[in-house]
Amino acid sequence: RSGSYQDQNDPKYNDWDMPSRAWDPNEDFEKIAGNTWAPYALCMSSVEQNKTVGPAYNNLSKSQNPLSNLASVDIVLTPDKTKWTRSLVIEMCPDKILSQGGVERFQIRKSPSVDKDGNYADPNDTIPSNDPNDPDYLSTWGMGWFPGYAINLETGERLNIMFGEDSYLVGENGRDMKFNPTSNLYENIGGVPDPSKPLFGGKHYVWVMNHKIFDYQGNVFDFPAYDGCKKIFDVYANEPGFPAILYLTAIYSSTMYVGMPMSTPLFEWLSNDVKLSVRVIKPYQRYFSTPFNSDTDTLNHNYPVYTFNTNNISSIEYSASKAESDLDLINVVPNPYYAYSGYENNALDNRVKFTNLPRKCTITIYNVSGTLVRQYTKDESATYLDWDLKNFAGIPISSGIYIIHVKTDNGERVLKWFGVVRPPDLNVF
Repeated sequence: RSGSYQDQNDPKYNDWDMPSRAWDPNEDFEKIAGNTWAPYALCMSSVEQNKTVGPAYNNLSKSQNPLSNLASVDIVLTPDKTKWTRSLVIEMCPDKILSQGGVERFQIRKSPSVDKDGNYADPNDTIPSNDPNDPDYLSTWGMGWFPGYAINLETGERLNIMFGEDSYLVGENGRDMKFNPTSNLYENIGGVPDPSKPLFGGKHYVWVMNHKIFDYQGNVFDFPAYDGCKKIFDVYANEPGFPAILYLTAIYSSTMYVGMPMSTPLFEWLSNDVKLSVRVIKPYQRYFSTPFNSDTDTLNHNYPVYTFNTNNISSIEYSASKAESDLDLINVVPNPYYAYSGYENNALDNRVKFTNLPRKCTITIYNVSGTLVRQYTKDESATYLDWDLKNFAGIPISSGIYIIHVKTDNGERVLKWFGVVRPPDLNVF
């Protein structure tokens, strides 16, 4: 919902927070990863366009979640199961009559939890396990594994992740509690995609959560860094049945980014690592997830800390190898010379330059037969020297190829130069 668009007939189609003040008027944030990731606050909610596919819970959770809460993050997908993230799985089916267990959209999926291999917990179990290898780790229901992790680059914290499924879309992997989106964007009707029937790969939305204390109407919610979504689950379960708007608003107000990754039929799912690097520019100041006592003995009082050294770039008085390599920079310009150069002062002037010369050198110019044409001895700080295209007798040279030998205290360089010399133009106004 980036931009500043306003619909003159129906404001529910406006870009976010228009017409008061657009949060992203230049549409910078809508370009993340080919338009597949965005800040939560710029995503569509069902309220805005009466759609049932938006990944934002409601407008209130967006307005309570300003873009200043965003941090630079790395989001990684990997086949390495040791790095996977225990996640809450959210129902995305818009009709509870069709969803598994008859639950509302944005409620926890009504399914036994799974382990990293997709094995279900025993539906008769009521006590969760503390072993990450068990299907009922942290909860006997509603939890799966996101195949990767997210890191807050500003605090170094690992972040909680939730992902969604539409349990009605069984053919799109929407009922297996695993993060395995398909490549189908829309339902095909007679081989033609129908945008009015979105599949979105099974609606495996991804919510990257923030470590944040959220105070809403005197109710304080302390959402920690990565804990396997345990705190979020507890907030969800605070009310029997479908959680009250207050609790869901608090949860989704702590979301930083939302993504809609989809697979591609050209590659096997999770056959390689993928890293999404999202970077935001922020002022130099203290960055922390929750308030802290800055008077305690912390490194640089929790301001950003940077270290560097100049061991490999310190200056030296003289380097023979560098002086020798600098010979490669010596040149004659223009080359080739076609009767004119920008260095000339008038119609009777012919001129080229030897460039990147050392303080002391000898420049000797020969024609292709080996006859000496001109020689210069340079001993000055200037790094260039002009040649007026005349020989040692002051006579203009003829067109052709010339050999230029540059001799320095550190070695020599040989250049080949071609020039087409124009006849003198005496019709000067």
